[in-house]
Amino acid sequence: MITFVTFYIDVTARTMDNIHRRTSTITVTEPQKYIRTMFASARRFHRECRQVILSDRGTIFPPHRDTVIIRYDLDAQNPMMSRSIAWLRYIEGAEDHTIFLDSDILINGDLSRVFDYDFDVSLTYRDEDKWPINAGINFAHGRRIDGAARFHRRWLRRFQVRHDDSSVWGGDQDALREMFSTVDFARDDFFFHDLDGIKVLFLPCSIYNFSTSMNCEMDGHYPEKKVLHFKGRRKPHLFPYWRTYIKPGETEKG
Repeated sequence: MITFVTFYIDVTARTMDNIHRRTSTITVTEPQKYIRTMFASARRFHRECRQVILSDRGTIFPPHRDTVIIRYDLDAQNPMMSRSIAWLRYIEGAEDHTIFLDSDILINGDLSRVFDYDFDVSLTYRDEDKWPINAGINFAHGRRIDGAARFHRRWLRRFQVRHDDSSVWGGDQDALREMFSTVDFARDDFFFHDLDGIKVLFLPCSIYNFSTSMNCEMDGHYPEKKVLHFKGRRKPHLFPYWRTYIKPGETEKG
C-alpha cells in the first residue's frame, strides 16, 4: 500500500505577499482543484493507494472522494514550517509506504518500484547550488518508518534552529542543502547516502520531480518522466496536461 500525502492550509493575503517576496510563484486560484487532480493522477497509476491531506484546524475543504483529512495545531502564517511539523507528526504514526508531495504535481507513472530499494527516506535532487534538493516530493519506506521519522526530526530541528526566519518559504530547502553539503549532486542517477545511520536514496529530479527550466513553458509531452512538477509559473500547464495525456487512459497499474 502506498499513501500519497499532501499539505494545504489557507493563508492570509499578508502571508501570500510574504511568500511572493521570496519566490516568483504565481498565486494559486483553485487550490482544491489542484489537490483533486493530483490525487486523481496518483490513482491513475496506483489504483489501491490511500490519499491523505494534512492541514490546520481552520481550513475548510469541500468533499474529497476517498480522502482522509488530518488536522494539527499549526501556524498558518508560516506555511513551510507548518508543513514540516505536519510531515513529522504524520510519519511518526505511519505504517505504509508514504509519498509526501505538493499539490502542483502530477504522477505520470508507476512509483511502486521505488520501494523495492532499501532506504529510510528518498529525496529528489538536481545539479543546482541554491537548492539542490527539491522538497516537493519525498518518500518514506513503510518498513523503515523509524528511520524516516529520525530523518524528519533532524530536518525539522535544522529548519527551526537555522532558518526560522524563512519559515514562510524556503527554509526547509535551505536546511536540506546544509544537511547534505558534502554530497556532490553533479550527476543524474540513483545513489545512496548515509546520514549518521539514516539511509537516504537520492533520485534524479530529471525523472522523479521533473520541471522545465525556469524560462521555458511546460507545455510539452513527457511520457518518460515519472513525476511532473508544475511549480511556479508552470502551474497553468498542469490541467491541460492532465486532460490531454493522463486522464484519457484506461489502464491502471497496481
